Amino acid sequence: MKNTTPTPPRPDALFSKMSHRFARQLTTTLPSIVKHLPEPPFFIQKKIGESILQSLLAEPVEMGDFDCLEDRWLHIHINDADLNFFLSFKDEHLILGEDIAQADVIFSGNVKEFVLLASRKEDPDTLFFQRRLTIEGDTELGLEIKNTIDGIDFEQWPTWLNRIIQNISRFISDDESKLQAMTSSQPH
Repeated sequence: MKNTTPTPPRPDALFSKMSHRFARQLTTTLPSIVKHLPEPPFFIQKKIGESILQSLLAEPVEMGDFDCLEDRWLHIHINDADLNFFLSFKDEHLILGEDIAQADVIFSGNVKEFVLLASRKEDPDTLFFQRRLTIEGDTELGLEIKNTIDGIDFEQWPTWLNRIIQNISRFISDDESKLQAMTSSQPH
């Protein structure tokens, strides 16, 4: 007699499906959810944010790659989540500021573009030349920061963080490929 009991999915296939679903939810719903969350007090954001930055970017900070931000401010605006971050450099540390009146340079784009940048699925030049990420203000400073970002070895970041970034970016890249295939196959 033939066994008709279905075979359970392999754990790696199940994880892949779950991570794909998680990435889809994260990139499509997170920006709108974040907009409506109460903002934590700035001193908490500053303490946690600066600790994370120092940990993740210790090597480029030590090499002087962020010295260009000494007494200057970078404003990072994530359009679709309506998030703003202000970054500077003082006493060999990256620092976060709150509502800086006049930033020297502004980087802006959607969550998707910043994820693609961190995952290396798109290089910074492509994202900026296609105006998916924009630089406003002091473009010389902006290009210096862009080059610093381009030189960051994201592989040195914790494995769990890289895995999350790669899974999200894989979903984004897959969705963009499907969309491009659909639009290119339609008659004009």
